[in-house]
Amino acid sequence: MMTKINHSNGFSNHLNGNVLSKSSLQGMEELAKHGKTLLPLKRLLGNYILENSAIIFAAERGTGKTLLGLQVCIAISSEWEYIWNEPIEYHGNTLFINCELSEDVISRRLSKLFEAPPQEINFKKYQSYVYTTKNGLDEEAETIIEMSLIHKPVLIVLDNFRVAFLNADTNNNKEVAKAMHLILTLRDMLNTTIIITDHTRKHTRHLLTESDLQSGSGVKSDLTDSDMFLRKSKQDVQYRIFKRSKSRHCEESDGAKLLKLNADSLWFNFLEDNIDESQHIGNETIPATKEDQMDLAKELRDKGKSLEEIAKILNKGKTTIHRWLNE
Repeated sequence: MMTKINHSNGFSNHLNGNVLSKSSLQGMEELAKHGKTLLPLKRLLGNYILENSAIIFAAERGTGKTLLGLQVCIAISSEWEYIWNEPIEYHGNTLFINCELSEDVISRRLSKLFEAPPQEINFKKYQSYVYTTKNGLDEEAETIIEMSLIHKPVLIVLDNFRVAFLNADTNNNKEVAKAMHLILTLRDMLNTTIIITDHTRKHTRHLLTESDLQSGSGVKSDLTDSDMFLRKSKQDVQYRIFKRSKSRHCEESDGAKLLKLNADSLWFNFLEDNIDESQHIGNETIPATKEDQMDLAKELRDKGKSLEEIAKILNKGKTTIHRWLNE
């Protein structure tokens, strides 16, 4: 028999720094037999969002990741069968945890979204909730659990990682691992999917999408089930590249999805699947200040660019780049 998670002591054990009992020693054959009894994971948004998953969703500031998160919640709770040419197989209540924006800003955005949606918004059976807080996730965990036990959301969107863990050093692997442990514990306890919005690193607009594009410690990507990205296109100010990278549950995808933000309705409209991302990403403007140029040079070095390549991108001499990289 599989050992079950014991929640009898409540979530306070985790908040006090203790690890909830989840240990289980099982033979491989027994686990293989159990695996045959498990149903395929349902799709909340195609292979981008699967049930009972933790997902990092990273984007550059001003790209529209909050809007996209709100739209996914609306679509799932309104029982839409698809959005952006991706099937939705799992419907239910959703919870958007707003840690960044004021309630008035969220209200204004939702007002626009409700004016002209691409499909009917129908909350007769399920509901989408927004919980606005300026407290950290560790302070709000008990409240989120209580709300979730009542409303049983199939999806929780946490917007965003940096504000939810404001007192943590997001570049420190140990601190980020602790923060992610809290998120993964919530996922398991509540039997739900959690999307954590995040930012991409500075000076990465010219780089093609991969997991390392997210800001801060890479532990976030290591510990989540998958990650997905929303990128700006150099072809049109309203174009967005929506792409998933790592996934533990399905094959990785080389293709990307092209969306267009409707500035009036604030909805993303689907344009095309399996686009060539390289036609939309690249040619980042060289930063104006020396400090930002030095940061970009180091970012490019960390991505494996040679001294000659960095010098060409920044239009600087190799001697200058070499000095910057060693400062």
